[in-house]
Amino acid sequence: MCISRFNYSDERFADIQLLRYRLDGFEQLAICQKIFIYYLAQATLYGRDIVFDQFGKYNLRVRKTLETIYQDRTISHDTDEFKALEVYLKRVWFSNGIYHHYGCEKFVPGFSKEYLRCVMHEVEATRLPLNSGQTVDGLCDELISIMFDESFMSKRVNKANGYDLVTSSACNYYDGVTQKEVEDYYGALKERAGENSPTFGLNSKLVKKDGQIFEQVWSEKGLYAKAISHIIYWLSKAKNVAENDKQRGIIQKLIEYYKTGDLRKFDEYSIEWVDSVDGRVDFVNGFIEVYGDPLGIKGSWEGIVEYIDLEATKRTKTISDNAQWFEDNSPVDYRFKKKQVKGISAKVVCAAMLGGDEYPSTAIGINLPNADWIRTEYGSKSVTIGNLTRAYSEASKGNGFKDEFVTDEHIKSLMDRYGNVCDDLHTDLHEC
Repeated sequence: MCISRFNYSDERFADIQLLRYRLDGFEQLAICQKIFIYYLAQATLYGRDIVFDQFGKYNLRVRKTLETIYQDRTISHDTDEFKALEVYLKRVWFSNGIYHHYGCEKFVPGFSKEYLRCVMHEVEATRLPLNSGQTVDGLCDELISIMFDESFMSKRVNKANGYDLVTSSACNYYDGVTQKEVEDYYGALKERAGENSPTFGLNSKLVKKDGQIFEQVWSEKGLYAKAISHIIYWLSKAKNVAENDKQRGIIQKLIEYYKTGDLRKFDEYSIEWVDSVDGRVDFVNGFIEVYGDPLGIKGSWEGIVEYIDLEATKRTKTISDNAQWFEDNSPVDYRFKKKQVKGISAKVVCAAMLGGDEYPSTAIGINLPNADWIRTEYGSKSVTIGNLTRAYSEASKGNGFKDEFVTDEHIKSLMDRYGNVCDDLHTDLHEC
């Protein structure tokens, strides 16, 4: 299928426009590289429920209940209330929970409480996510409170002044602790550890029980053990078909981290990952970005599997090769400029699989690792996700923007000719 005939825009609902993207160059990969991508993709898919739970303690119960109703063929799909339930469920899928993917506010169902109770009684009770001893009405009461009461756990991430940011946020990273207790707990850990300390709290839930504060670590033997064991299984298979020994060593480090939950293992993995630049295939898998935590401590789970776009990488490599020039000439106070920029590796990639916090609302570029001391001593990797930026660009064509706001025909022609490459360069520069 030629690019001009490819339909980048797909379904639209609520305030969401779904896009499709191409996997250009995938057919030219060797069969062993495709198998490698497949195994890494399976490891990516198994993190889905983790991020749902991280984004709200009731998210999985809401999703599984609505999916049971949605798939039940005894319920009429032609009513307005069912169609409203369908839209709500799609929003839950898109946002990994009941909170808007961008604004973080809880979105309210377009169907009634009475309809929810009615259809919950129409499906087989054994298919609903009932707790031990819980009735269908008991589950319904619980879900009505979380879904319909706009004042109850109203925002996933609250950063407004004057609030306890932990207790007023609905994200599921803390239980029973206050903002001060969290800050004191991790502040003490950092003070004792000194320089080059691990990113404390990145892979755990902080809980207070019977007056004691402790971490529930996300690992093969801790929280999310079932999902993480599946991730480990597929990473192990991926290791056996990796492109080179360096990749095999990196995957083994990541497996050890998942097995133990030891953040020092994650730092070791990150250092090795930064130095791995020879393979065509690469990936990110783990508890990475902290935007979902109002205190910026806890990492949401995310995954991406990618392969290098060789032609487009020539463009971004020019920028990374001249990183020192950009640093020297940037409009930044000289005190904060680096005399020697280290280890910037920049590539344009095609995303082959996305998961967790990277899906469906995804980044168009990635720069990792996040630990400042690793970036300072060992450098970083920057990638522009070319097939996603292309999808955004192509889907926006014909939306009327230029007709409304650009009156100069010469400017319009320049935008038609150079708009895509300027968008790509903007992303490249940001990531580098």
